[in-house]
Amino acid sequence: MIRFADAFLRDITGIQPKMLLNLEEIQSEVREYQSKSPNITELTEEWVNHVAKIKKEIEGVNLKANGEILFLGELSPGCKACKEGKWDCIFITLKCNLDCDFCWSPNFSSCKNMESAFGSTPEEILFNLAGTEITGISFSGGEPFLEWEKLINWFSEFKRLSPGKYYWVYTNGLLADEKKIRQLSKLGLNEIRFNVAATGYNHPVVLKNMKVASRFIPSVTIEIPSIPEHKSRVLSNLAIWSKLGVKYLNLHELMYEPDSNSANHAGKKQIAILPDGHITAINPESRSLTLEVMKSVQKLGLSLSVNDCSLQSKIRQLKGRRRTLAPLVKKTYEKILNDEFLESCCAYWNEEKYFFFHSDSINEVRGKQNGCNLLRLIRTVPLGLHQKGKWIAKEDL
Repeated sequence: MIRFADAFLRDITGIQPKMLLNLEEIQSEVREYQSKSPNITELTEEWVNHVAKIKKEIEGVNLKANGEILFLGELSPGCKACKEGKWDCIFITLKCNLDCDFCWSPNFSSCKNMESAFGSTPEEILFNLAGTEITGISFSGGEPFLEWEKLINWFSEFKRLSPGKYYWVYTNGLLADEKKIRQLSKLGLNEIRFNVAATGYNHPVVLKNMKVASRFIPSVTIEIPSIPEHKSRVLSNLAIWSKLGVKYLNLHELMYEPDSNSANHAGKKQIAILPDGHITAINPESRSLTLEVMKSVQKLGLSLSVNDCSLQSKIRQLKGRRRTLAPLVKKTYEKILNDEFLESCCAYWNEEKYFFFHSDSINEVRGKQNGCNLLRLIRTVPLGLHQKGKWIAKEDL
């Protein structure tokens, strides 16, 4: 590739010329994306029917955001932040002391920490979050309690630098003993979430640790996938969990994510091709279990809030994440579209001779460059500062 006159590029884009993008790869990615057929419209219609059924069968169920947010009782402040895309998740480690067949965590040959979409240290993350609407921060894994010193050190630093945010931690509960819970409580942890599905729903050690947590942490939550085959175990433990002091029950629609244990998890699968081209699958029977849980909670009169964390809710969350990241990842020559996409233009002569510029400069480029072709390009806002998003559209100008 060749470079163009510095003066011209500074005049058009305001930046020094940097040929960091490969036009051939971009166009190939667009073709690959357009070869797929997102079926989100079909999935949305099915979700609308599910919502209509719940409204008939569950008195007082809460529906927000045109039905994308559905819950019984109340939502945890952490869930509120998550559903609006105002949440960042810190991956303390990818290591885990269990190996659940429904786990979404990616399969890696090495357990290198991923940290956060906004950076790799508390200082860097909070610097990048400054000016955003992020209100909640969680610590996850893997199993974050496996890296106790890192968890406690990072949490302490975040609380010191940004005390006003809502903080919670995820765990399977086996290592979350009273000593650790007391220490987290002293530092000001707002919420702890137990994945009891990982240990069979009623593991004595986990139940004991949940009871302890309810004494020291303001909010105790159970967060599990809604696995149809586990219906009897889930329903039989609702009253036990509530008696232990659990406030919130988050039921994830069962998903089968590529490159994770869940991809091979047993059960019915319905392919879901999302608007950004990501291909996953859901279990079409998962929602029925969530409905049964809500009905049982109401029938038993339990003080347990139930959150239906559906695919639609997750798509809403991703939209919010992209809205937050857009100003941070946007190049000088890009324009933000609908909070989720970035538009740029490209002038090219061949696959090795080209440059990118802002769409507001189209007429200026036409007047100064002869014999070039012009393209309008669109990519999704990436879900992390060090990702590039997906190129999804091109148009000859």
